[in-house]
Amino acid sequence: MKTLLKEYRKLLLVVALPYLFVVVASIIRVDYDITAPGDLNEVREVISVETNYDQKGSFNTVSVFTNDRTTLLTYLIAKLNPRIAVEESIPYIQLSNKENYRSGTIQKNVSITNSLIAAYRSAGKEIITVFQGMIIHTTSVDKADGLYIGDIITEWEGNPITNGDTLRNLIANTPFVMGKSYQAVVLRPNNDEQYEKRIVEVTPKKANDEGNPYFGLYLYEYYTITEANPGYTLHKTRTLGPSGGLMQALSIYNAITADDITYGLRVAGTGTIDSHGNVGSIGGVRQKVITAHLSGADVFFVPVIRTNGVINLDASDNYVEAKEAHDALGRTKMQLVPVETLNEAIGWLVDYGKTKDYQ
Repeated sequence: MKTLLKEYRKLLLVVALPYLFVVVASIIRVDYDITAPGDLNEVREVISVETNYDQKGSFNTVSVFTNDRTTLLTYLIAKLNPRIAVEESIPYIQLSNKENYRSGTIQKNVSITNSLIAAYRSAGKEIITVFQGMIIHTTSVDKADGLYIGDIITEWEGNPITNGDTLRNLIANTPFVMGKSYQAVVLRPNNDEQYEKRIVEVTPKKANDEGNPYFGLYLYEYYTITEANPGYTLHKTRTLGPSGGLMQALSIYNAITADDITYGLRVAGTGTIDSHGNVGSIGGVRQKVITAHLSGADVFFVPVIRTNGVINLDASDNYVEAKEAHDALGRTKMQLVPVETLNEAIGWLVDYGKTKDYQ
């Protein structure tokens, strides 16, 4: 037996090495993120409204598969697929899996609330909101001590926070002093996800480029809805993040107005949305365009920006990336539509209906 093992030792080693490499490569992490095409998700399955209006088409958010700081094996496989984006990880944001999930959940929840507010206001429907404060959805590696993802900042140094500008202005007028702490009042979720009021000391570690304290916090304005007419119901969602905001708002708007603006189209798109209906940029645009095309979408809305009151396509990174992806598809029925606001997207669909002579 020993003789046999000696004779085949080299062969066994050669055979075993690839398996060993796969095992090791499946464990080793690299500083690269991958984004791959995913699925379309119909908004009505997540947000339903108490109306009985007919809808011939559909509004769909676009999800992609992401893997932050992926394994060496996944990185190598992804490099072989032209439809998968491989990008260096952001060095100043390194969240744990738990923090990443919490961050994505907060961003999704805020996007749904903003979608409801923007859609109801555009439709002229009743909706009553209460501003709660600024919620922390992401933090950097060198964030200030004392604050965490999920905290809602309601007061800063004795000043009530009434909107996002309030907190930004307070911080912008404060020079950095090493070791100085600032007092904040926050609503912090406990183990039962119930918010408790706390007074915390916040201590930044460094200054930003303007010489003000650097807190390393990424925040959203946080609203709660106390009343809406017609009513609505939120269902469990399997997606995270804020990029479905525009499509959610379009779906809600269509559900609470009598005229169906889908015109039988399978409408997809991407873009964050704030409570005023402004559409913001997102990541993974190329993979989302590919996903929408493969899923049979007729329209794809993409965020753009304005310069001096005019939409500037060349300066809109999301549109530039989406246009390149769209052109690379070759023959496709899917139209690429740039928008900056919810009302622009509504207007485009209404105009489309007029050109097709829909009744």
